[in-house]
Amino acid sequence: MELIDWLANPTWKSEIVLCFIAVFILYFGFKKRSELSRHAAENTVATLLVGGANIFVAIYFLNDLNALAQSAYKSLSIPTLDPEFWDTTPFWIVCLIGVAAKDFVDYWNHRLMHTKWGWPTHAAHHSDTHVNAFTANRIHFLEAFLMTCSYILLLTWLQMPYAIPVVIIFHTLHSKYVHMDLEFEHGPLKYLIASPVYHRWHHADVPEAYGKNLANVMPIYDVMFGTYYNPGKCDAPMGALKSGIADKNPVLILIYPFQEWARLIRQAWSDHVQAKTEQRDRPAAADDASAAPQPAERHSLSLIHISEPTRPPSTSRMPSSA
Repeated sequence: MELIDWLANPTWKSEIVLCFIAVFILYFGFKKRSELSRHAAENTVATLLVGGANIFVAIYFLNDLNALAQSAYKSLSIPTLDPEFWDTTPFWIVCLIGVAAKDFVDYWNHRLMHTKWGWPTHAAHHSDTHVNAFTANRIHFLEAFLMTCSYILLLTWLQMPYAIPVVIIFHTLHSKYVHMDLEFEHGPLKYLIASPVYHRWHHADVPEAYGKNLANVMPIYDVMFGTYYNPGKCDAPMGALKSGIADKNPVLILIYPFQEWARLIRQAWSDHVQAKTEQRDRPAAADDASAAPQPAERHSLSLIHISEPTRPPSTSRMPSSA
């Protein structure tokens, strides 16, 4: 019972213990010697320091931010289910519904974060170039806040308090598992529960994998919404170095969202000014063109093709299909 309570109420200490257990399982059980390499250690230290910054933010701002989110939820007057609604439903089914509902919200949160303006909040998680259990905890405090708000606004109405500890335990353990460097794909269950191979492709720093495999637990959502990608074992490089975010410098990881948003705003302003300039100059160019001899044949208008970004240093990991 104490173990269940320990897992159902995760703290930074319990998270570190679970991550080290996962690392030792890979090192001793699966002979993954890279788990204790210098490269892995440097990434792990960066993750722990980012986590420390998150704890600092939580201590000073979490209560106020949660109160703000709760206030916003109450102001919306969203109808909620009576907790007794679930009394006649088997407990294990309620837990499955809780896991599926949370993962549905996570999928769309995740998809939003793989857009141009959402990517900066999520880039910290993808910055780890040695993906393992610790990577599950490399999350920017901005992302943590947005996710918490989404749970309050989108899941509170379900009113299934007895299932919450089970959902928390499952997600805590599963998030560590899918970040481990294992060649498990789950066979016929691969669309129902995410495997390490499936999620490793999500972290792959190759264009064909950008914006793919956005579900945390149930890949069926990716199949339904066109973002599933799993060609088999993943040997691609990990991380997001092509985005311009550092992998081992916690300070650069933490300030990246603000730098990237500043760059995007400057770019948007520059594009706006350029468009205005071209619009202003167009009448003069049109007058010059009307005075010039016209060709005998007619030229059809060309279609403008808007292609998906390949994510050079300013791109996001956008889904390649809508």
